[in-house]
Amino acid sequence: TKGEIDLLEKKILKGQNNIQGNSQSVFLEKVSSIAGTKDKGMIISAACSSAAAAVAGACAMIKCGRTECVLVIACDSVTEFVFSGFSSLMALDKFSAMPFDKNRNGLSVGEAAAFVLLMSEARARKENREITGEVLGWGLSDDANHMTGPARGSEGLILALKKTLLSAGADDKDIGFISAHGTGTVYNDSMEMRAFKAVFTDKKPVYSIKGGIGHTMAASGLVEMIIAMRALRDGKVPPTVNLKEADMDAEGWVSTSERLIPDNSIGVMTNAGFGGINAALVLG
Repeated sequence: TKGEIDLLEKKILKGQNNIQGNSQSVFLEKVSSIAGTKDKGMIISAACSSAAAAVAGACAMIKCGRTECVLVIACDSVTEFVFSGFSSLMALDKFSAMPFDKNRNGLSVGEAAAFVLLMSEARARKENREITGEVLGWGLSDDANHMTGPARGSEGLILALKKTLLSAGADDKDIGFISAHGTGTVYNDSMEMRAFKAVFTDKKPVYSIKGGIGHTMAASGLVEMIIAMRALRDGKVPPTVNLKEADMDAEGWVSTSERLIPDNSIGVMTNAGFGGINAALVLG
């Protein structure tokens, strides 16, 4: 993660040149050892779309028969480097992030770790596992617009959304809600709403959890996936925390209250990361 740069910097300043203990491969080995996995695993580094991209890759591996089971783990932490980086971009809100609010002024950084065990349905039923949800489709894209800014025309996220719907064999009417990336920055939230309106003909319940827990960066996709699965189970989506007055683009889509979702509907989740990396999942 980006936090490794802080550790690397401190060791170099102290004249400690052996940085092997900070490498991602060593971290992966430790996690694999703790989890007791047979495979050595792999690291997916796709900025704030990392977790969703990892889920997409895991599902593709299961679907093509390469494996029956994948443990997906995501984590990220707030470090001096991370905080100063967002600060230099003037992307931080002085108080708390207000996703999709007309007065939003930036994001709030947060920390998280999460894991999800993905299995083929046949393997899960064979082991009598409780199935809490299903990843029905996935789509990835890169708009290659800017190192830190999304494409204003939303082309990349639109493509990712179309890919995930095609992958899931779903259409507009099947989608009951959208779990948005919703960072609270002016450009991200506008870009997402533009993409949603381009892909979906009717207004959908849209929410973002980042006003409540902050932007957990590389871990955000997995945290949001777990919450979206809970929303499907409960039949309702959470409110967008810190939303006071919706931006004109988001009116009728976002809400300060919980909202019921139609029975038997499925959900869409989106993430957008630095480098123009976009990820979308269809969950059921």
